[in-house]
Amino acid sequence: MKIRSIAAIALGITAASMAALPMAANAQDASTDYNYVGAGVGIGDDVGLSINSKVTVADNVSVRPGVISDLDFNGDDGETVFLLPVTYDFNAVTDNGRLLPYLGGGLSVSTEGSTSVGPMLTGGVDYRITERIVANGAVNVSFYDNTEVNGSVGLGYTF
Repeated sequence: MKIRSIAAIALGITAASMAALPMAANAQDASTDYNYVGAGVGIGDDVGLSINSKVTVADNVSVRPGVISDLDFNGDDGETVFLLPVTYDFNAVTDNGRLLPYLGGGLSVSTEGSTSVGPMLTGGVDYRITERIVANGAVNVSFYDNTEVNGSVGLGYTF
């Protein structure tokens, strides 16, 4: 329950910070049409591994498939969540063009107990460290029988 509270607070802070940031285009905006695949830390009921990616499908629109797992494959309480959101990628919100927020929704599948499938909302940011390395963070809200909040923080390699 404590991790869910932390994830809910992180979601609120992410939403508030994105609402406070200017979304107007800057003259030095970085392109939002980069793609990446990466790995990081997944946070849900437990801490585990996350695999995340971004594939641009149109101007400012991407598909961001991902997997978050607590790596407990032997117990009945182990969980792996498969995410398939479509996002709107906002233009850069910093003068250097490196901080790129996004919001979206899609489908979430959880393997905890009996498999659950439901809609999801997601929000997060990409930070272009270099031309090839992207730091990323996301908060996801999945709607099954119970609402589930999880997130991830990681690094990606652009291609």
